[in-house]
Amino acid sequence: MREDMSEMTQNTDLTLNACAAYWKAERTGPILSVVAEPTYRQMLDLEQPNLDAVAGAAVACIRADMASGEPFVVPTVYADFGTISTARLYGGKVLAPRAGSKIHIEPVIHQPEELAGLRACAFEESDFQLAVDLYRRVCDRLGTGEVFLRTPDFQGPMNTLALVMDQQELLIAMYTEPAAVHVALDAVTTTLIDYHRRLRRELGGGKIIGNIWPYTILPESLGASITQDMMPLLGADLYREFEIPCLQRIAEASGGLQIHCCGRYAQHLPALRASGLPIRGLEFHHPFTPFADIHAVFGDDIVYVPYLFGACKDYPDYVAFAADLLKQGTPKTRFWFAMAQGWGDADALRRLLSREGSR
Repeated sequence: MREDMSEMTQNTDLTLNACAAYWKAERTGPILSVVAEPTYRQMLDLEQPNLDAVAGAAVACIRADMASGEPFVVPTVYADFGTISTARLYGGKVLAPRAGSKIHIEPVIHQPEELAGLRACAFEESDFQLAVDLYRRVCDRLGTGEVFLRTPDFQGPMNTLALVMDQQELLIAMYTEPAAVHVALDAVTTTLIDYHRRLRRELGGGKIIGNIWPYTILPESLGASITQDMMPLLGADLYREFEIPCLQRIAEASGGLQIHCCGRYAQHLPALRASGLPIRGLEFHHPFTPFADIHAVFGDDIVYVPYLFGACKDYPDYVAFAADLLKQGTPKTRFWFAMAQGWGDADALRRLLSREGSR
């Protein structure tokens, strides 16, 4: 296995350099990455964690990636313990997933006056420590440290607070107790920055390549990948006032941002642009946030990570969606089509992109 790891390390350096060049617009046009489906995501029972079982599944996934021959793939551990990882820092009862659903968490704060008592648990008690432990187990099994990590779901400060506090009460408090909300968001932001810095140190630096979603590769030196799924619930004024200052702090600490939101967020694009945030890329889901709306604001200055909502009938399939996006963009527009094996006709998409001058 060590011989395989040596070859993998060489290819990994080339892949990371290619990805960095793409984020920095040293290379343009569309690209496609296809990873082995990490079926072990959210496999861990947080009440009775069995990291060895998850590590075994992660190793199998890495070996499948190594065998695939895909160009934009590196050996990766997906430290996915649910969308509640940042909220779990503050307590709350974990709710086991019901049929067809995901793990969730009960809020611990119900009134704005309780926000002043918000305290995070120690790093050693958090999902970040679980991520470190899982990562080290995988490295031990593979006999190498040349493995990379996708962080526990990096919910942004507002997302985190909306899981920690009763969401309806939080939305009301932005109008009735804005100072308390600002203080709480500032504290959450500090914790998120500190714990991600600690996570980077624990892994030795340079090992984080983004969040558990999307499946792009964002080298650690270029920033953090963060979730902003509260955007659809907020008006432009509230988002500008409460969340953008937090994102500015995170971007300053990490070097940039790749933003995920699977809902409607076009109303926030002008504020994001005006903020001066070093946004590396935006994920968007058609039809909720159309590409044309984003491109009108950001042009070819960022990477676009497109997805098609499963129930959307605007296109017969993902390849047709991609073909239309290529027509809407320019030759320099950077579309990163990030897929997993089995999600659709990757070969047809590859042929389409090849005609556009991509690999």
